[in-house]
Amino acid sequence: MCGTSHDGIDICDATFSRLDGEWTFEIHSVSSDSLEPSLADALARATEASALEYVKLDRAFAVFTAQKVNEFIRSTQSEASFIASHGVTVFHQPELGISSQIGSGAIIASLTGLKTISDFRLQDVSKGGQGAPLVPYADHKLFNSFDATLNLGGFANISILTDTPLGFDIGVCNLLLNRLSKRLGLDYDKGGAVARTGRIIQPLFDKLNTLPYFELSSPKSLGKEWFDRSIEPIIASFGTLETQDLLRTATEHIAYQISRVLNNPAHTCLITGGGAHNDFMMERIKDLSKANTIKPSHSIIDFKEALCFGFLGHLRLLALDNISSFVTGASKNSCTGAIYLP
Repeated sequence: MCGTSHDGIDICDATFSRLDGEWTFEIHSVSSDSLEPSLADALARATEASALEYVKLDRAFAVFTAQKVNEFIRSTQSEASFIASHGVTVFHQPELGISSQIGSGAIIASLTGLKTISDFRLQDVSKGGQGAPLVPYADHKLFNSFDATLNLGGFANISILTDTPLGFDIGVCNLLLNRLSKRLGLDYDKGGAVARTGRIIQPLFDKLNTLPYFELSSPKSLGKEWFDRSIEPIIASFGTLETQDLLRTATEHIAYQISRVLNNPAHTCLITGGGAHNDFMMERIKDLSKANTIKPSHSIIDFKEALCFGFLGHLRLLALDNISSFVTGASKNSCTGAIYLP
């Protein structure tokens, strides 16, 4: 798994079991590796690449993924039987019927010698769905002891685990915070320490919260194009202000939009993703939200997304549905993912 933040690749080796219709999992080993700087830079600029540059990047990320998987298998003596690879979403515009993920499953299968499942989104998009978020279906099967799960990645997205699972992208998260942190020469604002020292810029806070996306009902999803088109110009218009104030305001915006969803005091919500390590943002989410928020173990915080895509790949091999039309708005459920044999 490599998310929109492009900060690294997460690998999770797990076993899935089903007894009396209930799914369980066991995590054996995990690993997280930073992307090579040149690869991270290319991914950040992928929407501006030429067709040839895009194809080269698709191969480069697949080769990098395969290399890291091979290193992981050697170091952990993994007995994995297949790979499920999310890739990196570059173009995600479901209203145009497109969603594209960098990282060729064919190349990964060839270089690892393992059956590889990739390209999880396009089939759902072709059925009129958002192609995202995909994790709610896995959450509904693996984490249904909670009322909701919240992932704080490049975007914040939620799974609402009712009898019929729902899910959607709430808004931007680490993608904005990390972009602002780079102004200070930081890859990210560790623990939210810089944001904690800032003050809220009320006009910026208000402007971010009036973006039309927040008034849309689900199903809905976000891509980097939305960030570039909707968030970046607003930040640029306040760009001469102190970075700590921009970070403070961005953190408050993220927590506020999340609190609008976590508004039921009877609900429990599991919070995972890189943003769960941002102590200041977690404090603001707890302060503003009504739901009971819970942080799980390190392996679940950092690797739940990778675990869930492994599960979606497992369902694909079993020829079972792995995308819910109730989540994405598609005309029907899908058993999706391209399978490549080594």
